[in-house]
Amino acid sequence: MTRAPFSFLLSAGDRTMELPRSMLSPQLSHSLPAAQEAAVLYANGREADAADFLRSVTEPADAGSDSPELWYMLFDLLRARGEWKQFETLAQRFQALFGIPPPQWLNEEEMSRLPVEVRPGGPGYFELAGALDGSRGLDLDRVRAAARNLATVHLDVSRLGGLDSEGCDAFLDLMRFLPENGNGLLLTGADHLADLLRAAADGNHAVEAYWALLLDLYRMRGQQKDFERTALEYALAAGVPPPAWQPVMMPVAPQAARHEKRDEPRYQPGPDLIYLSGVMWGAADPQLQELRELGEERQYINVNLSQLRRMDFSSGTAFATLVNELASSGKTVRLIRPNSLVAAFLSTLSLDPSIRLISMKRA
Repeated sequence: MTRAPFSFLLSAGDRTMELPRSMLSPQLSHSLPAAQEAAVLYANGREADAADFLRSVTEPADAGSDSPELWYMLFDLLRARGEWKQFETLAQRFQALFGIPPPQWLNEEEMSRLPVEVRPGGPGYFELAGALDGSRGLDLDRVRAAARNLATVHLDVSRLGGLDSEGCDAFLDLMRFLPENGNGLLLTGADHLADLLRAAADGNHAVEAYWALLLDLYRMRGQQKDFERTALEYALAAGVPPPAWQPVMMPVAPQAARHEKRDEPRYQPGPDLIYLSGVMWGAADPQLQELRELGEERQYINVNLSQLRRMDFSSGTAFATLVNELASSGKTVRLIRPNSLVAAFLSTLSLDPSIRLISMKRA
């Protein structure tokens, strides 16, 4: 397949990255509880420091014997970073110490919302672990062949450990084949794959396959702003026309029916739920504007945070200001199922007491 050449320059707003220490607060303040200390490091973009800190407080043999909360935070962080081997080692220690089932690598709540056929073990679920390289051609061909008899394909790339240009080309061809074949596509580990692509492309702007796959990830996930910002920055740097945004037309992947018990009825017909996802950067993050627009129209506002990986200090402060304004105007606001790190970060903010935080379900 012949493609127009690509090369892209990623901005900080598009990247999940470790920021220079000179731009951040001191590593440890020693003035916060351990959970909030880790959350502050994480919000600052210092994932490695947050992981080291959480390991330091969970590694003693009796660490966390009273509460597993710090362990849950480390599980969430390792999952976000794609460190599945460390996750499984931690799971064994957790089971031995607490005597309860540890979290699963794949988010149990997200998997439970999927139809049975695309859950792990189902005919529509395919895991790609290890390296996404030239040796994976047969694996990808098997997915392509199976897709002809499936309505939806679920690709799990959360355990990928590396990639090369040949593997990315083959995976891109598969991603483009599926909508053309009339398949819906679910992709688990998309943020992890994007991180791998950015790392591979750093200093290798001439390797088209990395950037082409990264852009198609944005298109497949409907992230037009991320796509256009990345494409425009490349165009300005390379002096070429930016690749144009084109939405991916495919069937909507089905979700299992959800029955939510409400403490209060709907005040108006129509949606009163918004999902925040990925990494939120800065007070001008576009997801904040989407939340503001929803809040202006609705009385009952559910903000589902289960797909949100992280918010930085600026976006967190703006988020707190916005939801406090909504609550103070008499609206009912619920923050639903943030991961442990986001929940701990929210606890450092001055949220209106009327705002309800609905925690993740644990074993």
